[in-house]
Amino acid sequence: WNFMDEFGSALSESPHPDIMSSEGNGKALGTSGDGLECAEVDEVQGGHEMTKEEFFGIFRTEQGAIREDLKAVSASSGDEVNQALDALLLRVQALEDSFTRAAHLLPPYDVQKYGGALKELASEIAVRREELAPRGKFSFKRRAPVAGGAEKVAGTEAAAVVSSSTASPSPQAVTGQVYEDLQGQSIACASGDLAGEDVTLRRLEGCRIVLLDRVGALHCHELRRCEIIVGAVGSSALLYSCSDCVLTLATKQLRLHDSDNMLLHLHTLSGPVVEHCKRIAFAPYDLSYASVQEHMSAASLGTASAERSAPWADVQDFNWHKRQASPNWCILPEEHRRPRAEVADAKAAAAAAPMPPACADLDRCTVLWQAVEAPPKQALPGAAERSPPPAAPAPARAAAVAAPDRLDSDDEF
Repeated sequence: WNFMDEFGSALSESPHPDIMSSEGNGKALGTSGDGLECAEVDEVQGGHEMTKEEFFGIFRTEQGAIREDLKAVSASSGDEVNQALDALLLRVQALEDSFTRAAHLLPPYDVQKYGGALKELASEIAVRREELAPRGKFSFKRRAPVAGGAEKVAGTEAAAVVSSSTASPSPQAVTGQVYEDLQGQSIACASGDLAGEDVTLRRLEGCRIVLLDRVGALHCHELRRCEIIVGAVGSSALLYSCSDCVLTLATKQLRLHDSDNMLLHLHTLSGPVVEHCKRIAFAPYDLSYASVQEHMSAASLGTASAERSAPWADVQDFNWHKRQASPNWCILPEEHRRPRAEVADAKAAAAAAPMPPACADLDRCTVLWQAVEAPPKQALPGAAERSPPPAAPAPARAAAVAAPDRLDSDDEF
């Protein structure tokens, strides 16, 4: 049984013959950045759309199929288990992309219901992974000062070093490199230091992290006023509860949750997703260093593009289901973008002044959010008697009037 065959059949049998293929203006079937076909329900010519009942049936069928295949995954070598579970996770992500495209068809209750169902599927896969292929547990501790002074790493007075630990493990078992509970420090990794390992950043404040290497997955939790540079992420980048940060990274997928006042210089293979976020600005990936093309190729990330038609600009806001553009995010206009970021040495870049990072690029976004949040000007007393009031802009264009470089119709559901 093939989910895409079912979805394509439903489209071909739709009572609306003018539903377009992925080569037309509307998207009926698309291809995700991982090469995995995914169903994308979008508005089509003449205002006709797939009905929500059709979407419900297809979603439930694929949801059940994923659960059946998950039960069939048995204990074997760790690599085989992880490969099977990774394939299921890709199917969940394809289903999530389909849900994102169809969200404007659904009532708010169903948006919450099916969004929760996707989270449950991902959670079930994670639980199954821990049952069949448990991961090693790592933590970081600070190295004791050496005689004659504190040891410095990347220009700071302390360093985070990986070690096995008998201390209480963190709430979630993680693998790879973990940097946590740091303030005002810099961390640098050059090419080959990580070699595809996962990286977790947790509870960092005023830190600069420069990872000029290929990593597996990137997990960020509770970052405050940090500057993060990552060469290439071979899997997904997941960010939770972050604020006032500037990130530069290339990744297959990006999910941003419960975050505020962020600037991302981004390359992705599928549209970024934001949820419970506000004041999120996006700009194209602009990082240049010696091994960037090698790392991008090894991570199967293709070539970065600054075009507005590229996936990095196809942002989906899970908390905004109106026809108007979401006020929670924007594409940073070209005149506000920084010069191309060229990095010759990871340690030198991480230790560069000032510390903590000034995040000047983020400050350039302030004028955009002020324009959006500014209250309308009050008319002077008697002004209505002197001249007729100007026509109010249509609601769908209000954001564009306040900030000319805001989103266009392509950014809507």
